[in-house]
Amino acid sequence: MEKFLTVKEVSDVLRLGKTNTYKLFQRKDFPKVTIGKKLLVKESELDGYIEKYGGAIIEI
Repeated sequence: MEKFLTVKEVSDVLRLGKTNTYKLFQRKDFPKVTIGKKLLVKESELDGYIEKYGGAIIEI
């Protein structure tokens, strides 16, 4: 089964602050899933997003 990551977990993985992580989740190209007020991202889709933008500067 696919693992979903919370904002806090994504923040820890990417070593970003909570505010910048929420800004990342607000981007139209970020592969988030919203359930009610809960923001999640599939771990595999986060990995793909990182690979896609590896070495690039992402404005948040």
